[in-house]
Amino acid sequence: MFPPYITTVEDAIDFLPIWAERIGGTLRDGIDATAPRPGIIDVDDFHIDFIASGTVLTVAISFSTELIADYYKFDLRRIDGTLLWREDNLPGHAQQHGGPHHLHIGPEEDHRIPANPATLTSIAKKVVITHLSIE
Repeated sequence: MFPPYITTVEDAIDFLPIWAERIGGTLRDGIDATAPRPGIIDVDDFHIDFIASGTVLTVAISFSTELIADYYKFDLRRIDGTLLWREDNLPGHAQQHGGPHHLHIGPEEDHRIPANPATLTSIAKKVVITHLSIE
């Protein structure tokens, strides 16, 4: 999920606001991370605003202390709430797509296709490409 030079939980959490800036966004709220059970870190929903594009990226991640994500959601929408895309790792759709990783293609919420496991780098590329192509 994280770049290879991120090696600790603290570094991972500290990197998220930096990542938001690097992809051209502004972090709207703080990063709220908790440890609900030993070895697991949950980062609650946070929002990255892209003023020039009129979009918002909502992010949530749950990862192990080894920095392996067992759950994530990256949801990019227009400011009016229209879905552009959402990439998640949810066990509920695993049978439909050959695994839990999938991409929702907007504007319909239920248009899903299989996806490779997401990384912050792959999501950054998808955000930039989307912003270059929207009107």
